[in-house]
Amino acid sequence: MKRIVLIAGFESFNANLYRKAAELATQRCPELEICAFSDRDLTTQPDTVEQALQGADVFFASLLFDYDQVEWLRQRVQSIPIRLVFESALELMSLTQIGEFKIGDKPKGMPKPVKFILDKFGNGREEDKLAGYISFLKVGPKLLKYIPAKKVQDLRNWLIIYGYWNAGGTENVAAMMGAIALKYLNLKYGELPPPIETPNMGLLHPDASDYFTSPKSYLDWYSQTQPASKNLPKVGILLYRKHVITQQPYIPQLIRHFEKAGLIPVPIFINGVEGHVAARDWLTTPHEQIQ
Repeated sequence: MKRIVLIAGFESFNANLYRKAAELATQRCPELEICAFSDRDLTTQPDTVEQALQGADVFFASLLFDYDQVEWLRQRVQSIPIRLVFESALELMSLTQIGEFKIGDKPKGMPKPVKFILDKFGNGREEDKLAGYISFLKVGPKLLKYIPAKKVQDLRNWLIIYGYWNAGGTENVAAMMGAIALKYLNLKYGELPPPIETPNMGLLHPDASDYFTSPKSYLDWYSQTQPASKNLPKVGILLYRKHVITQQPYIPQLIRHFEKAGLIPVPIFINGVEGHVAARDWLTTPHEQIQ
């Protein structure tokens, strides 16, 4: 029996989703065991987490920043063969290792292959690097699959795994587990579906059937469906993309609340690193930008 231990920070609201994803993945791959925890479990049930980590084949972590938790984990995961750490404290991300791809003990920014392609994104502004990093993670596998070198293939698989994780949702997280099992644990999983994708940035409304890719397209739709709102003031709302993917109930409630107050809500969701892009490029006029 192969075991994956997943620990997600800042996402207690998604605990049930990850449990469902684990159940789905293990149904498709009975030889796989998945233990899913949140960062809260590191405090409330450390013995259970430690027991799961002992003998684990894969350690997967995301959004872990608490110093004490990071140090506690570093002492317990370094012997695990496959370690996948995304968007966490650098001390923990430095333990990332999958196949021949390693971030290293003393990372200086991104790995060289990542940095090379990342430099091709954005406009060179330092503030856009993280947004460019997200873009790279999304398209990187398509670019790297044409390079047969083993080391780059492991990097490509790292990107594919992150692609499923970043896409979010039960099916995507289950497929991510399947990708790890199939590519690195020598287990059978069946055909891997492509990620069910959601834009990294976009707008939404409970009455719309799809997401919007710009404020203009959203406001055009809004004025067509609610012509009486033409002269109402607008208010921007920044939302966390994972909350949108997991359909957190507060989102439509919040939008309706603004509408009842006589305002036009402009709900923009972001991954978390593109807040400045939304504010600068989507919510700021050219006149304001030159002030």
